[in-house]
Amino acid sequence: MRERILITGSGGRVGTQIVPLLREHFALRLFDTQKLAPAGDDETIVGDIQDLDVLQKACAGVHALLHLAAISDEADFHSKLLPVNLAGVYNAFEAARQSGVKKVIFASTGQVILNYGRETHVTTEMPVRPSTVYACTKVFGEALARHYSEAHGMAIICLRICYFRAYEDPLLRIPGHDVQYDWCSPRDLTQLIVKSLRSDLRFGIFFGISNNTKCRWDLSNAKELLGYEPQDNAAAFLTKSEPRS
Repeated sequence: MRERILITGSGGRVGTQIVPLLREHFALRLFDTQKLAPAGDDETIVGDIQDLDVLQKACAGVHALLHLAAISDEADFHSKLLPVNLAGVYNAFEAARQSGVKKVIFASTGQVILNYGRETHVTTEMPVRPSTVYACTKVFGEALARHYSEAHGMAIICLRICYFRAYEDPLLRIPGHDVQYDWCSPRDLTQLIVKSLRSDLRFGIFFGISNNTKCRWDLSNAKELLGYEPQDNAAAFLTKSEPRS
Protein backbone atom coordinates (compact mmCIF):
# COMPACT_ATOMS: atom_id res chain seq x y z
CA MET A 1 0.00 0.00 0.00
CA ARG A 2 1.14 3.54 -0.73
CA GLU A 3 2.01 5.90 2.09
CA ARG A 4 -0.92 8.18 2.83
CA ILE A 5 -0.51 11.85 3.66
CA LEU A 6 -3.10 14.26 5.06
CA ILE A 7 -3.42 17.61 3.27
CA THR A 8 -5.29 20.41 5.02
CA GLY A 9 -6.66 23.15 2.80
CA SER A 10 -6.46 20.81 -0.17
CA GLY A 11 -9.22 22.69 -2.02
CA GLY A 12 -7.45 26.05 -1.83
CA ARG A 13 -5.49 27.99 -4.46
CA VAL A 14 -2.28 26.03 -3.90
CA GLY A 15 -3.91 22.71 -3.09
CA THR A 16 -5.97 22.46 -6.25
CA GLN A 17 -2.83 22.82 -8.35
CA ILE A 18 -0.55 20.40 -6.51
CA VAL A 19 -2.96 17.68 -5.35
CA PRO A 20 -3.08 16.06 -8.83
CA LEU A 21 0.73 16.06 -8.92
CA LEU A 22 1.09 14.66 -5.41
CA ARG A 23 -1.20 11.74 -6.33
CA GLU A 24 1.66 10.40 -8.42
CA HIS A 25 3.71 9.90 -5.23
CA PHE A 26 1.35 9.29 -2.31
CA ALA A 27 -2.14 8.21 -1.37
CA LEU A 28 -3.97 11.34 -0.23
CA ARG A 29 -6.41 12.21 2.51
CA LEU A 30 -7.96 15.53 1.53
CA PHE A 31 -9.15 17.77 4.37
CA ASP A 32 -11.14 20.90 3.59
CA THR A 33 -14.15 22.89 4.79
CA GLN A 34 -16.02 21.82 1.65
CA LYS A 35 -16.44 18.33 0.26
CA LEU A 36 -13.97 17.59 -2.50
CA ALA A 37 -14.33 15.11 -5.32
CA PRO A 38 -11.92 12.19 -4.74
CA ALA A 39 -9.84 10.57 -7.46
CA GLY A 40 -7.98 7.29 -7.43
CA ASP A 41 -7.31 6.14 -3.87
CA ASP A 42 -8.11 9.53 -2.30
CA GLU A 43 -9.91 9.81 1.00
CA THR A 44 -11.86 13.00 1.76
CA ILE A 45 -12.82 14.61 5.05
CA VAL A 46 -14.95 17.71 5.54
CA GLY A 47 -13.69 19.65 8.55
CA ASP A 48 -12.28 22.86 9.94
CA ILE A 49 -8.76 23.23 11.33
CA GLN A 50 -10.27 25.20 14.20
CA ASP A 51 -11.67 21.88 15.48
CA LEU A 52 -8.83 19.99 17.19
CA ASP A 53 -10.87 16.80 17.66
CA VAL A 54 -11.75 16.57 13.98
CA LEU A 55 -8.14 17.20 13.00
CA GLN A 56 -6.90 14.54 15.38
CA LYS A 57 -9.24 11.97 13.84
CA ALA A 58 -8.10 13.05 10.37
CA CYS A 59 -4.48 12.43 11.35
CA ALA A 60 -5.11 8.82 12.37
CA GLY A 61 -3.00 6.38 10.37
CA VAL A 62 -1.30 8.83 8.02
CA HIS A 63 2.42 8.93 7.31
CA ALA A 64 2.67 12.72 7.27
CA LEU A 65 0.74 15.99 7.34
CA LEU A 66 0.99 18.73 4.73
CA HIS A 67 -0.54 21.82 6.34
CA LEU A 68 -1.68 24.22 3.62
CA ALA A 69 -4.83 25.58 5.24
CA ALA A 70 -4.62 29.29 6.04
CA ILE A 71 -6.21 32.64 5.46
CA SER A 72 -3.91 34.46 3.08
CA ASP A 73 -2.94 38.09 2.73
CA GLU A 74 -4.50 40.96 4.66
CA ALA A 75 -7.71 39.58 6.15
CA ASP A 76 -9.16 40.83 9.43
CA PHE A 77 -6.88 39.74 12.25
CA HIS A 78 -9.37 38.89 15.02
CA SER A 79 -12.03 37.15 12.94
CA LYS A 80 -9.82 35.47 10.30
CA LEU A 81 -6.07 35.39 10.91
CA LEU A 82 -6.14 34.68 14.64
CA PRO A 83 -8.46 31.63 14.63
CA VAL A 84 -7.12 30.08 11.42
CA ASN A 85 -3.46 31.03 11.05
CA LEU A 86 -2.55 30.98 14.75
CA ALA A 87 -4.98 28.66 16.57
CA GLY A 88 -5.36 26.56 13.42
CA VAL A 89 -1.66 25.86 12.98
CA TYR A 90 -1.40 25.00 16.67
CA ASN A 91 -4.26 22.54 16.23
CA ALA A 92 -2.56 20.99 13.21
CA PHE A 93 0.75 20.41 15.01
CA GLU A 94 -0.97 19.24 18.18
CA ALA A 95 -3.30 16.86 16.33
CA ALA A 96 -0.30 15.38 14.55
CA ARG A 97 1.56 14.99 17.84
CA GLN A 98 -1.36 13.35 19.61
CA SER A 99 -1.92 10.98 16.67
CA GLY A 100 1.73 9.94 16.43
CA VAL A 101 2.35 11.63 13.08
CA LYS A 102 6.06 12.32 13.11
CA LYS A 103 6.45 14.33 9.91
CA VAL A 104 4.81 17.66 9.07
CA ILE A 105 5.32 20.07 6.18
CA PHE A 106 4.22 23.60 7.06
CA ALA A 107 3.31 26.04 4.30
CA SER A 108 4.87 29.34 5.25
CA THR A 109 5.30 32.31 2.90
CA GLY A 110 8.05 34.27 1.22
CA GLN A 111 6.41 37.36 2.67
CA VAL A 112 8.20 36.68 5.96
CA ILE A 113 11.37 38.18 4.43
CA LEU A 114 9.88 40.38 1.69
CA ASN A 115 10.85 43.65 3.38
CA TYR A 116 14.52 43.09 2.57
CA GLY A 117 13.73 44.35 -0.92
CA ARG A 118 14.67 43.14 -4.37
CA GLU A 119 18.35 44.03 -4.28
CA THR A 120 19.25 41.94 -1.22
CA HIS A 121 20.39 38.34 -1.53
CA VAL A 122 18.30 36.71 1.20
CA THR A 123 19.02 33.38 2.90
CA THR A 124 16.82 31.43 5.30
CA GLU A 125 19.34 32.12 8.07
CA MET A 126 18.65 35.86 8.06
CA PRO A 127 16.22 37.41 10.57
CA VAL A 128 12.65 37.63 9.33
CA ARG A 129 11.36 40.94 7.97
CA PRO A 130 7.66 40.30 7.32
CA SER A 131 5.83 42.55 4.89
CA THR A 132 2.28 41.93 6.16
CA VAL A 133 0.40 40.91 9.30
CA TYR A 134 -0.44 37.70 7.44
CA ALA A 135 3.30 37.07 7.13
CA CYS A 136 3.64 37.65 10.87
CA THR A 137 1.23 34.79 11.50
CA LYS A 138 3.47 32.57 9.39
CA VAL A 139 6.47 33.59 11.50
CA PHE A 140 4.52 32.22 14.47
CA GLY A 141 3.96 28.99 12.55
CA GLU A 142 7.68 28.64 11.84
CA ALA A 143 8.51 29.22 15.51
CA LEU A 144 5.88 26.71 16.58
CA ALA A 145 7.28 24.20 14.09
CA ARG A 146 10.75 24.48 15.62
CA HIS A 147 9.28 24.10 19.12
CA TYR A 148 7.37 20.93 18.18
CA SER A 149 10.43 19.52 16.47
CA GLU A 150 12.68 20.10 19.47
CA ALA A 151 10.18 19.45 22.26
CA HIS A 152 8.37 16.46 20.76
CA GLY A 153 10.87 14.87 18.38
CA MET A 154 8.81 15.57 15.28
CA ALA A 155 10.33 16.17 11.84
CA ILE A 156 8.92 19.48 10.58
CA ILE A 157 9.93 21.37 7.48
CA CYS A 158 8.76 24.91 6.74
CA LEU A 159 8.43 25.88 3.09
CA ARG A 160 8.34 29.61 2.43
CA ILE A 161 6.13 29.45 -0.64
CA CYS A 162 6.73 32.46 -2.80
CA TYR A 163 4.61 33.86 -5.68
CA PHE A 164 2.69 30.67 -6.44
CA ARG A 165 0.76 30.78 -9.71
CA ALA A 166 -0.54 28.21 -12.18
CA TYR A 167 1.17 27.95 -15.57
CA GLU A 168 -1.73 29.61 -17.38
CA ASP A 169 -1.82 32.64 -15.06
CA PRO A 170 -1.68 35.87 -17.12
CA LEU A 171 0.66 37.50 -14.58
CA LEU A 172 3.46 35.30 -15.91
CA ARG A 173 3.14 37.07 -19.28
CA ILE A 174 3.76 40.57 -17.90
CA PRO A 175 7.37 41.84 -18.15
CA GLY A 176 8.61 43.47 -14.96
CA HIS A 177 5.95 41.97 -12.72
CA ASP A 178 6.99 40.78 -9.25
CA VAL A 179 6.19 37.21 -10.30
CA GLN A 180 9.35 37.28 -12.44
CA TYR A 181 11.38 37.40 -9.22
CA ASP A 182 9.40 35.18 -6.92
CA TRP A 183 7.40 32.67 -8.95
CA CYS A 184 6.92 29.17 -7.59
CA SER A 185 5.46 26.77 -10.12
CA PRO A 186 3.16 23.83 -9.29
CA ARG A 187 5.73 21.35 -10.57
CA ASP A 188 8.58 22.82 -8.53
CA LEU A 189 6.54 23.13 -5.35
CA THR A 190 5.41 19.53 -5.69
CA GLN A 191 9.02 18.40 -6.11
CA LEU A 192 10.03 20.37 -3.01
CA ILE A 193 7.19 18.85 -0.95
CA VAL A 194 7.94 15.31 -2.07
CA LYS A 195 11.66 15.66 -1.32
CA SER A 196 10.86 17.25 2.05
CA LEU A 197 8.57 14.36 2.95
CA ARG A 198 11.24 11.83 1.99
CA SER A 199 14.10 13.57 3.76
CA ASP A 200 15.57 12.63 7.14
CA LEU A 201 15.82 16.22 8.38
CA ARG A 202 14.46 16.94 11.84
CA PHE A 203 13.85 20.61 11.03
CA GLY A 204 14.45 22.97 8.13
CA ILE A 205 13.28 26.18 6.47
CA PHE A 206 13.45 26.47 2.69
CA PHE A 207 12.27 28.86 0.01
CA GLY A 208 9.59 27.48 -2.27
CA ILE A 209 10.63 29.24 -5.45
CA SER A 210 11.41 28.27 -9.03
CA ASN A 211 14.63 28.71 -11.00
CA ASN A 212 13.82 32.26 -12.01
CA THR A 213 16.41 34.37 -13.81
CA LYS A 214 15.73 37.33 -11.48
CA CYS A 215 15.54 35.31 -8.26
CA ARG A 216 17.55 36.85 -5.39
CA TRP A 217 16.50 34.41 -2.68
CA ASP A 218 18.96 31.70 -1.82
CA LEU A 219 18.06 28.13 -2.79
CA SER A 220 21.40 26.57 -1.88
CA ASN A 221 20.23 24.90 1.33
CA ALA A 222 17.24 23.30 -0.44
CA LYS A 223 19.52 22.04 -3.20
CA GLU A 224 22.13 20.73 -0.76
CA LEU A 225 19.92 19.26 1.97
CA LEU A 226 16.89 18.13 -0.03
CA GLY A 227 18.29 17.64 -3.52
CA TYR A 228 15.86 20.26 -4.86
CA GLU A 229 16.29 20.91 -8.58
CA PRO A 230 13.76 23.51 -9.74
CA GLN A 231 12.74 23.06 -13.37
CA ASP A 232 10.73 26.18 -14.21
CA ASN A 233 11.71 29.79 -14.90
CA ALA A 234 9.20 32.63 -14.98
CA ALA A 235 11.14 34.30 -17.79
CA ALA A 236 10.19 31.46 -20.14
CA PHE A 237 6.53 32.54 -19.97
CA LEU A 238 6.99 36.20 -20.88
CA THR A 239 5.27 37.70 -23.89
CA LYS A 240 7.55 39.16 -26.55
CA SER A 241 5.97 42.59 -26.38
CA GLU A 242 5.15 44.96 -23.55
CA PRO A 243 1.60 44.67 -22.17
CA ARG A 244 -0.91 47.27 -23.30
CA SER A 245 -1.80 50.01 -20.84
